[in-house]
Formats: sequence, C-alpha cells, structure tokens
Amino acid sequence: MCCNRLLIIIVLLFTSSLCVASERYLTVYGGKYSDDNLGELLANEPIEFENSTFAGLAVAKRISEFHPSYQWEVEGQIGKHFHDQIHWEFNIAAIVRWKRFPWNHYLRTSVAIGDGLSYATEVPPLELKSHTNTGATRLLNYLVIEMTVSPPQVQNWSIVGRIHHRSGVFGLFNNVRGGSNVLALGIKFAY
Repeated sequence: MCCNRLLIIIVLLFTSSLCVASERYLTVYGGKYSDDNLGELLANEPIEFENSTFAGLAVAKRISEFHPSYQWEVEGQIGKHFHDQIHWEFNIAAIVRWKRFPWNHYLRTSVAIGDGLSYATEVPPLELKSHTNTGATRLLNYLVIEMTVSPPQVQNWSIVGRIHHRSGVFGLFNNVRGGSNVLALGIKFAY
C-alpha cells in the first residue's frame, strides 16, 4: 500500500512538471554492478564488482529553482543489465541538485541526490543471491547520487559520475533488506 501511494505521488509530480517551461536533461551512462552495500561504497573501501554491467538512459526536467544554489528535478530512466543479469530496469526519482561551489569558475560542478522507485522486469539474479541482501523483489526503492563536472565555457555538456542504488529500505519493500549498486560514468546534455 505504501509503495502504491509513493508511486502515485511520483507519477503526479512527474506529469505535473511537464506543464512547466524549464530546462531538460538527457543522461547516457553505463557502469559495473557491485554487491557491496552503499555504506562501503561511500566509505571508499575496495569495491568488489560482479560480472554484470548496466547501460542507462535518463531524461530529467528541472521543476523548480527557488534559490540560485539548488534546484529540484524529476527524472525517468530506462536501463538494461548485461552478462550475469539480462533484465530491464525502469526508475523514476525526485532529485535535489546543489549547484554553487567556490571553484565553479574553474570547474563547473553539481552534486545531486534523488529518491524514487525502481522496477526490474524480473527479480535480479545477483540481488537474489547477494551476500549482503535478505530477499529480492522486482519493485524496490531507487536512490541516485550524482556528480557532474564540466569546464565553465562548456554550457550544455557535462561528465557524470553516478551511484545507481536499488534497496529494500531496511525491509520496507517486501521485507527486502539490502540492495545493489551500479557505479557509473556518463554524459549529460542540457537542452
């Protein structure tokens, strides 16, 4: 029930944002799957990768910028897993992006975090056999952590680093505890 309400809120947020004239973003990214938990990735511990890669396409739209330092966005994604996993994945997230850094006149930078839902077309096999997970399911929470960089003279393009994270949120989603991560690099285009 909680997941259904969250999905309805996110879909309404996304569709209502289509009426607002604002900047859009197209991101193409790819990365490697890791069974390590999110805390290990953020703590900069050695990362163990699995034999699985991911390619994703994300379309986002700025829905609000109520301060020059940050903005709200909504993003929809489609992704494909390869090798030990071959399923498709669909994600939607609300994102907040921080844009003001003291070095932006040397290297334009933004950092973003977003949360939403992730739906896999099948139960991901690596999540099912994960040593850090208890359980697995098709619908999970989706978390994205992103950093973009570009030279200040390049206005519409940036290089993107992402952590693409699916999680049961400590059992909130179908009693799944744990998650999965893709560490990814890509290109973002603003239009």
